[in-house]
Amino acid sequence: MSDYRAERRADRTADAELKLKAKIETERLRAEERRKDAEAEEKRRRSQDAANAKERAAKKEAARVRRSALVAKVTSEAATLFVTSVMGAALVASYSSQLGYFRDHGANTLEATLGAFAIEAATWAFTALAARAERDHRPTGALRAGAFALAAFAGVLNFLHWGGVLGVAFGVLAPLAAILWDRRTHPSTRTREDQKRDGSAKRRTKDRESAHKAVAGIARSLVLADYDGALTESEAWRRAWRIEHGTDVLGMTPALRARSVDSARRFRDAGEDGDGFSPEALAVDALLSDLFPEGESGGSQRPSDGPAKKRGPLGGIGLSRSGRTARKDDVEPLAAADLDAARKLYDAAPARFSTPAVARLLGRSNQYAKRIRDAVKDERESH
Repeated sequence: MSDYRAERRADRTADAELKLKAKIETERLRAEERRKDAEAEEKRRRSQDAANAKERAAKKEAARVRRSALVAKVTSEAATLFVTSVMGAALVASYSSQLGYFRDHGANTLEATLGAFAIEAATWAFTALAARAERDHRPTGALRAGAFALAAFAGVLNFLHWGGVLGVAFGVLAPLAAILWDRRTHPSTRTREDQKRDGSAKRRTKDRESAHKAVAGIARSLVLADYDGALTESEAWRRAWRIEHGTDVLGMTPALRARSVDSARRFRDAGEDGDGFSPEALAVDALLSDLFPEGESGGSQRPSDGPAKKRGPLGGIGLSRSGRTARKDDVEPLAAADLDAARKLYDAAPARFSTPAVARLLGRSNQYAKRIRDAVKDERESH
């Protein structure tokens, strides 16, 4: 019996310990859950605070950007603000002045009001229409002229109504406002370089038409005759030049062509440069000098054959020793008749006294003519 009771006490003790452990574990789990909830809440709060701070910073930055944009706009549009102020002052001054002027001259209140309102409304209507025409790339001259005319008329009425210094001030204010607003709505986009370039082009066109009046007249006729307006001025000028002078080369005329041909003929007749040889002969001489240098034959040095002789227009051919028989033109005596004919040619035109000219005169080869030419030149230059 005692054993049974002892076992029962042991069981109750074990149950109590288990319950205590379960309670402790439950409390621990609850504490852990509360801790996690607290951490999550703290994390959420910090995240919310960060989001709120970011939102406040964004709003502050947006406000700063708006202020900066407003300041920049006010700064950039300062001219517009001042012009608008002048325009408003001119509108009020002109309206009141014209209203008083009409009433002073017998108009009732309604008539004076309508007259003053019509003048001011028409003035600024012309100005607005001119601005819209400018945006639509349409002519604005007539509209701007109408605005200036009405503004000047309003200024005259202002002066007549007030007189004195105030009349002058209000009289100037009305057209001044129109001019300022016109400058504001019609800014010039042309730079100084553009103006210089256009001025230079106009002067060049004027000088060209003045120098070539006949071509300019034909070109204008071609442009006017073009029904569709597709013919450009440059193409019309080229066609007119071809019609007048017979060539597509601008600047070339029959007179210049004849002059060029005559110069080329005289150059060929002269046939010589400063060294006494024609350009063709000098070219051949340079080529032969490169192919057959003096003193070289198969890579060996040839013995000297006396003083070096002057190279001729054929690269020195005939001046060095050769196994071939000399040509007849190189060794035959110079005929006295040929020398006399060459002397007459030299006396008539020394500047044109050349080997080709002597060859044509005598009807002989260039080699023989060269010997005649050298003999005559040596004879004349020695005297």
